[in-house]
Amino acid sequence: MSVQSAIIVLGAPNDQYGHLSDISMSRCDTAFAELKNKVEAKVICTGGFGEHFNQTQFPHARYCKQYLMNKGVDEKRFLELVESRFTFEDATLSLPVLKLHKIQTATVITSDFHMERVRLIFDGVFSLTSPPITLNYCAAPTPVSEQVLSELKAHERKAIEREKRNLASLLGH
Repeated sequence: MSVQSAIIVLGAPNDQYGHLSDISMSRCDTAFAELKNKVEAKVICTGGFGEHFNQTQFPHARYCKQYLMNKGVDEKRFLELVESRFTFEDATLSLPVLKLHKIQTATVITSDFHMERVRLIFDGVFSLTSPPITLNYCAAPTPVSEQVLSELKAHERKAIEREKRNLASLLGH
């Protein structure tokens, strides 16, 4: 029996016209490269609406899906869009979709600067799944200046502390 697998592409900002940011395109391009090697894998795009990442009439995940389809990914490979607002929801809202489709292995794609927080959250949220879903991670390069990257990393350090508290609450610790 073949292992059912999926690639989860985490959202990042788009502009007021739905054009993906360089960070979002980098994540999608990394997913596209992974999809070439995993010809049976399904795709979940995440991202809904938010003041700092998408204020258009359509969910961010829709723009990511369209970007990947424009690169040649067949629409049949996509599972439901996950209209998350932040990283914790990327995990908690992706999980039911994976379970619904009996996915056994998922590769989570995000930016390299965001990886530590993503691992913390997904490993924590998915630790309670039965049957277990095997998680793999793939880091997309972050195409920004050193100054912007430094700001992103500082934000991540603060967010990781918050997410540790969120996970402790979720897991009853």
